[in-house]
Amino acid sequence: MRRLRFPLFPAPLRWVGVAAVAAVIVYFSLFATPPAAPPQPGIGSIWDKKLHFAAYLGLGLALAYATATSRDEPARRALLVFVGAVAFGVLVEVLQGPLPNRYFSYGDMLADAVGALLATGWFLVESRLDYVQLPR
Repeated sequence: MRRLRFPLFPAPLRWVGVAAVAAVIVYFSLFATPPAAPPQPGIGSIWDKKLHFAAYLGLGLALAYATATSRDEPARRALLVFVGAVAFGVLVEVLQGPLPNRYFSYGDMLADAVGALLATGWFLVESRLDYVQLPR
């Protein structure tokens, strides 16, 4: 089976990508103007969970790509990516708790964890890739 060539940016740039995704999550979770009240069951609540899911899917994928040079241990990397993204989500929820107009939510943490779990699917895709180093 022919493997797909995929660009591999230098490690510092890959980690800048992780930091950028994390910064966007922190901004919208802690500093942006929140909704008027916690979402009620229904459309608002579903939309909120979709945003959490997408954000932590993105964070998980960024973490997986940032660690691409450690391909010899995909199961360990997948676990570290999942635990790292979930731990970040828990931290953000804990920081939201005491903030005015914000709230702590186990539902948000569950949506974060599902997004992070789906990101570990990258390791199945990665087994069919040949990373190509980009010139510095």
